[in-house]
Amino acid sequence: MLKINNLEKSFGGIIATGNVTLELQKQTINAVIGPNGAGKTTLFNLITGKLKPDTGKVFIENKEITNLDETETTQMGIARAFQITNIFPNLTVYESIKLAILSKHNGLNNMWTRFKDHNVNYEADKIMKLAGLTKSKNIISSELSHGDQKLLDIALALCLKPKLLLLDEPTAGMGPEERWKMIDRIKELWKKTKITILFIEHDMDIVFGIAQKIYVLQQGAILAEGRPKDIKKDQKVIKAYLGGGKK
Repeated sequence: MLKINNLEKSFGGIIATGNVTLELQKQTINAVIGPNGAGKTTLFNLITGKLKPDTGKVFIENKEITNLDETETTQMGIARAFQITNIFPNLTVYESIKLAILSKHNGLNNMWTRFKDHNVNYEADKIMKLAGLTKSKNIISSELSHGDQKLLDIALALCLKPKLLLLDEPTAGMGPEERWKMIDRIKELWKKTKITILFIEHDMDIVFGIAQKIYVLQQGAILAEGRPKDIKKDQKVIKAYLGGGKK
């Protein structure tokens, strides 16, 4: 699905991502963990084309996307939901989702008329149900709870029909109950779509509870990778991160 070869990115001589190589299997849930400043967000920015690497290559389904911009990587099947939500604050949930669908299908001309189209409405209803937002369809997006705004951000990403979904700290700013509600929703949408997911998360209970494979970054490089049970007992990871390393 996603393959990264020897990816490197520096800023003013400081290595943000150093010689990162990894490969995600199709239809899996994967996590990236590591201390603040480990290079997690930089890695996402390189995958999506927001940043260009100094060296290395990125592939999706064996097609190189290294030098594509964000719009082009989206067209290739990569979508991202952000730590800080990126929604349409003045539109309702329903309007927001339909706008995203029309954008995907180049249907923005006369878009309010096109909202009456059955296929758009059907697709929007399906995505709202998948994201658990059906009851909130007529609520203005800015009036949603923090958790539901995060769900809407994910729903907007799903409108792009991605092959790979990147989630940047999906539970950031949430209380314990809201965090687990979010994770249950992510697991449910994965079961229904079998989309490949890569997410950044600091809550280790969540990471070990949902991820099928974990990549541990430290100072821009991959310190370890493997199944949750293997990462839990990896002495390098325990020393650097899980056991009280730099946070």
